[in-house]
Amino acid sequence: MPALERMASQKPATTLVEHDFQLALEEATGASSAAIALKHWPEAGPLDLVLDGDVAIELQWCQSGDTLANCSWDIAKLACAVGERKVADGWLVAAAPSWHWNGRRPGVGLFKPRVYAGDDLIAEFEGTWRLWCNNIQTRPTHLPESFAVTDPGSVTTRLGRVPFEIRFARVEVVKHTWQVHVCPHRWQDRLCLPRPWDPDGFGGLVP
Repeated sequence: MPALERMASQKPATTLVEHDFQLALEEATGASSAAIALKHWPEAGPLDLVLDGDVAIELQWCQSGDTLANCSWDIAKLACAVGERKVADGWLVAAAPSWHWNGRRPGVGLFKPRVYAGDDLIAEFEGTWRLWCNNIQTRPTHLPESFAVTDPGSVTTRLGRVPFEIRFARVEVVKHTWQVHVCPHRWQDRLCLPRPWDPDGFGGLVP
């Protein structure tokens, strides 16, 4: 919190971005971003922070809009990393103005305890997942059959004149068997953006 508060004293809190959030956590913990190679998620992006070599943290910074919905992608990625035993523990940490958490914006509910089985998570955030599939060069090929969000908590602070709340939750794998991830594009009989491991864009469905 002191690092974030200092940043907010140097520039308006409304101009802070996720990179500032990450820098503050790096300063406080000594952790840093780390690459990860996942069998079931080819070319997965780096983990935002790794503590003590085996505790993974994915971050989200939200000023407005539907940014918290992106946490659905982070939850799946952490479940994959934990499921492959590449990390011992996975945590999701997100910051937003306090009033944002009191609304019904997409993603707020992701910090409530819940078990996601099968395609539950993807179906609930189908539009977000289709957007990610179009915009980045990575996506999972398989996900654990079920995983859960547990141990939610929060801390509050004031950044400049803006009250902020930071929420966090653990991501755990419930059932360690793997299921093929079928991209939501294929649910609508549309091809996905081709990938090296999916050159025809079949998105998990055999044609």
